[in-house]
Amino acid sequence: MSEVQSGLGNKLENVFLAILRVVILVVLALSLVAAVALGVWAVKDMGASPTPYKSEAVDNKALIQELKKSLESAPAASQPAPQKPNAPKGGKAENKALEEELGKQLKVVSDFLSKFEKNLNNPDGFKADLRKKANTLALEPQSEASVLAYAKGQTDLFSLALADPEIIAILKKKDDDAFGNYFSAAVDIYPDFFERQAEKRKEFEAEESARVLGAKAGAMMKLSIAGGMFGTFLLISLILALVKIERNLRVRPV
Repeated sequence: MSEVQSGLGNKLENVFLAILRVVILVVLALSLVAAVALGVWAVKDMGASPTPYKSEAVDNKALIQELKKSLESAPAASQPAPQKPNAPKGGKAENKALEEELGKQLKVVSDFLSKFEKNLNNPDGFKADLRKKANTLALEPQSEASVLAYAKGQTDLFSLALADPEIIAILKKKDDDAFGNYFSAAVDIYPDFFERQAEKRKEFEAEESARVLGAKAGAMMKLSIAGGMFGTFLLISLILALVKIERNLRVRPV
């Protein structure tokens, strides 16, 4: 009877050991797969870089539609501050192409005002302000091509907003306040668009910087977890190897 019980006990032990072996092997496989996956994910996050900001293209026709709507409703608007002459800054060569565009803009504005028997109090100050905005609000202020592209867009908008016979005819029927409000809006609407773009870009770049920092910090944590899982895999593998050796060396009855 004792031999039967002993044999049954050995069989149960072998069954439990077989089940335990399967469970351990599954844990080993999952640990290894998870360690590799987390390692790859961490390496990818370590190489994270900010996404370049894609600026919205200015649509002068859409801006003109805004101006026309404001002209119809004639909303109250702040008058532009008096222009002050800006002393030219040294250390930067004159951009002749930019100066030509600024000259065109000044001519369009002067021709527009002359139709209403008005003129600029300080043409040089007005032109200097246009130059400053072109050099600071362009998408890439360090690039002469970008600054020139900004200036050409401003010239185009002035031509649409200040040389349109339909708009001029409407303004002829308006009072001085409506005229002043429209002129102020026409001068400001283009640079205002680029100022909003600059703010959006600043916010976007700040968010991207935070995302990249978060990804790299998370990568270090993933690497730590992956290392722990790989260490667990090695430890359990060692235990299994030792158990296997012990069973092979176990003295069996003759």
